[in-house]
Amino acid sequence: MDNMHSDLPKTINEALKILAYNDYFWSEPIKTLINPHPKDRETVGSLAEAQYAWTEKQAKLAVVILKRYLTKFQKHGMDLKSLLDNPVYDDAFRVISFDKSIEKFTDDDEIEKIELKFPYNKKLIQLVRTLKDKRGLPGGYALYDGEAKKWTFLQSDVTTYYLTLIAVRYDFKFIDETLLDDYESVKNEIKGYRKPTARLVAGEIILDNATTSLQEYWDENLKDKSPLLQVDSLKNFNIKTKGINIQSETSIAHKIAHNDYHKLWIDSNSFGKNEIVRGLIELDCFPILMPVSGEINNEEEVREFWEWMRTFKANGIDILNECSWGFDVKEPVYLKDLENEYNARQLAINNAKPREFFENLFELHQMSKQFKFINNNTKIIFVRNRIPRAMIRSKIKPKASLVALGGGYYAAGTDNLKRLLENLPKKLYYSDHQPSSWDWHDHVIVKL
Repeated sequence: MDNMHSDLPKTINEALKILAYNDYFWSEPIKTLINPHPKDRETVGSLAEAQYAWTEKQAKLAVVILKRYLTKFQKHGMDLKSLLDNPVYDDAFRVISFDKSIEKFTDDDEIEKIELKFPYNKKLIQLVRTLKDKRGLPGGYALYDGEAKKWTFLQSDVTTYYLTLIAVRYDFKFIDETLLDDYESVKNEIKGYRKPTARLVAGEIILDNATTSLQEYWDENLKDKSPLLQVDSLKNFNIKTKGINIQSETSIAHKIAHNDYHKLWIDSNSFGKNEIVRGLIELDCFPILMPVSGEINNEEEVREFWEWMRTFKANGIDILNECSWGFDVKEPVYLKDLENEYNARQLAINNAKPREFFENLFELHQMSKQFKFINNNTKIIFVRNRIPRAMIRSKIKPKASLVALGGGYYAAGTDNLKRLLENLPKKLYYSDHQPSSWDWHDHVIVKL
C-alpha cells in the first residue's frame, strides 16, 4: 500500500464511524465508499450512535466487525491493522453494575419507601409485577425507573413482606438491615391474618380484618368520603363489594363503584356520553386522562371530539381553562392554500370538504397550541404518544383514564404512558365493540 492516508483514525470509535457513515474522516473524495453488509448495518449504526461510553463487550464487538472490513479499508488507503492489533478507544469502558440490592429510605416529603434495584431478569420482573398487580396496591404505589433499572414502592405491610421475601430468595444485598426487622414485625402481625372485608353499617363502609396500615390509610383518606366513593375505592385494596349496595344519582356511577375490576368496557350503544361524564363527576374521578389514538384528521374524528367537548361544557367543565393538551393538532390548510408540497405541522384538506369540518378542526388546532397548562383546576388532560411535560412538572395525579377518542379500543403511546394508564385507579374504555386485553400485560377488560 503505497498510497496510505496519513490521517488514519486514532481510535476504534472513529474507525467504526467511517464504516457507519462512509464520509467521516476522509481527507479526499473517494468514489467507492465502504458499506457494511446488511447483516452488520444495524449493529454498526447502533455502536456508532451510542450515547454512552461502550462497555468492554461492545468494544470487542466493534473490533471484530472492523476486522471483517480491514481489506476494504486497506483498498481505500487506510491500513487499520495496527489499531486493530492494539485497540484504542475514545473513552474508558462503561461498567454495568449487576448488583441486586434492596433498601428502605425516607424521601424529601418524609414518605417511607423501598427501592429494589436489579439488572434485567424476567423472573424477578414477573414477581415484582405480580406484587404490584395482584396484591391490591392503590395506584401510584409502584414506580419503575427504566434508566436506573430500579423499582420504588411506598413502604407498607404488604410491600415490606413481599419485597423482603423476593430479596432473600434471590440473594439481594440489604443496604439497610432494619428492613429485615420490619419484615419480622409484619410476619408476626399476619400469623392470624384473615383477608380484609367490608360491610355497610348505618350508611358507612366499615373494614374488617384490616391491617393497621390499611385502616390508618382509610381513616385518613376515605373515612369522610361519601359511601359511594368509599365502595368505589374498595377495588383498589382488592376488597370485594359483594353484599353492599349504595344508591347513586347515575347508573354509570353505581355500576363502576360496585364493580371489582379496574379495567372496564362501557358499551357506547348502551350509554351516552352525557351519562359517562355525569357518572365520572359523581365518582369524583377528575382529573382524567383521555388518550387520543392517531391524528385527528377526518370528519368523523373531529365530530366525535366536539361531541365530547360539548358534553364536558354542558356538565360545567370549562373546555378552555380546565382542559389541557399534551400534543398538537396539525393546522388544517386547504390544498389551494398550501405554499409547500409538504409541511409536517400542517394537514392538507381537500377543497371539497365542508367548511364546518375545516373550522372545527382549526379550532381544535388552536386549542391544542394554546392550552397546555396543568394545575389543580385541570379536569381533562388529552394525551397521545407520551406523558406531557406539563403534567410531570405539575405533579398532578389523574384518578382515571377514559379511552374513547380514536375508536376507544386501545391507548397508543410509549411504555411510560401505558404504564401510567395501567397504574391509575380506573381505566375505562368507551366504544361500540369490546376491546381485547392484549394492549398491556394481558389484564382483563370486563364489560360494565
